[in-house]
Amino acid sequence: MFPRIKIPSPSLEDFEQVDSLMVENPIQVSEIGKYYVKEDWFFDKQRSVMDVRIIGIAPMKIKKNENGEARADEILFWLYFPECRPVFAKHLVFNRHNDRMKLAFDAVFAKRFFSSYIFKESNVYDRVIVEYALGLDALLESQRIKEMIFETEHDLWHF
Repeated sequence: MFPRIKIPSPSLEDFEQVDSLMVENPIQVSEIGKYYVKEDWFFDKQRSVMDVRIIGIAPMKIKKNENGEARADEILFWLYFPECRPVFAKHLVFNRHNDRMKLAFDAVFAKRFFSSYIFKESNVYDRVIVEYALGLDALLESQRIKEMIFETEHDLWHF
């Protein structure tokens, strides 16, 4: 039913030796609905620009109830983005609006060709937005943070 995959695991007798362990893979590609992208926004003093660095990516599995309706999302694992970049640079993305444009996954992330919203910012309480705002208020708070980042970058220049 599920494809079997090999996972390297250390031997229990000798930790230097690595054995292969066959496990069932219960994750299907169709179950991945979205991704968390963790970024750091910072001001680069040498170039005098606000810049963004992607730190990690986490695929999220869609959890369904007994009726088959989507109920929640579960983070499966985190990938360190700088180590994944060589793989992303080798695989192309299909653009349904422009079939002549060749684009790799790395360029999609670098040029920010994805839609997103902010769900957490660094704060004293280390809280995510949904802990202090719900529904439309959470979306508005996310938009406020995005505008604050834009205004901070814009205020660096005097026209």
